[in-house]
Amino acid sequence: MTDSNVSKIPVSNEIDAAQATEASGGFSLCSPEALVEITRSLTQSYENLVDFTSHVIGRVAGE
Repeated sequence: MTDSNVSKIPVSNEIDAAQATEASGGFSLCSPEALVEITRSLTQSYENLVDFTSHVIGRVAGE
């Protein structure tokens, strides 16, 4: 029971910094400006949905 599994892990399984950045998602896939644009688009979509829902509720209510 004193044998440790840690010593059996091969050292060659380590990844380099570039692989770690790619695996973590980093900003290589999406720039901060793109994130701002996506957020802006989602906000506009939400506002459109609220307007549409209000319109439908008004029509059902007979306004």
